[in-house]
Amino acid sequence: AFLRDARRLLAAADGAARRVRAAARGEVGTLRLAYTLTGAWETIPVVLADLEHRFPGLRVEAREVFGADIHDLLLDERIDLGIAPMTSHPRTIRYTTIRREVLRVAMSASRSAEAGTEVELSSLRDEQFEIWPRKMAPGFYDAVVGACQAAGFEPRLDERAGGNTVWGYIARGLGVALVNGSMAEQLPSGIRLLGVSNVTPALTIQALWRRDDELPALDRALNAISHIAARERWL
Repeated sequence: AFLRDARRLLAAADGAARRVRAAARGEVGTLRLAYTLTGAWETIPVVLADLEHRFPGLRVEAREVFGADIHDLLLDERIDLGIAPMTSHPRTIRYTTIRREVLRVAMSASRSAEAGTEVELSSLRDEQFEIWPRKMAPGFYDAVVGACQAAGFEPRLDERAGGNTVWGYIARGLGVALVNGSMAEQLPSGIRLLGVSNVTPALTIQALWRRDDELPALDRALNAISHIAARERWL
């Protein structure tokens, strides 16, 4: 009877030791991840699927947030990793670029039929650009405005709308938008994406984390994301 109990105790101790070693390697535990809408359609699903495959014992708690909230969530230690469009960062945050994604023009289907498959960005200088306010999405906002400025004009921005309201305006032909190309499969009816001819603008996506964070799972995730970026040719 004692031998049976001793064997169970030794097996439990061995299992606990293996779990501790796996945690030290970053293969088990919890990783808290926050991302923005720009990554919701393709980038984040690919990352989560890869992490689940590589580290089945690692639990990733992922949630969508506004880009403007990423810094506070990191600095308040409410998340371990953020994925968001490039913007300026405080010195206490480290970052690396994981993807550069082509920006395309979202336009009503009726209007895009006349434009074909591509449009010069400079030809849209008189259009109203639907966009989320910079206080909500600074990196995405700067990418859109920067692309228009590179095309030689200051965009006329409509920052009042948000969420599905933006799509409603565009579908009715009341404006256009620059969006990342991975949204092509998720567009509401009545909207098409057109390529940008000549110089193609891009949205730079970054991974962000606290400079002093020593979480083993974070290192594992960052290394995995680097391999994903190479495999998927994101850079």
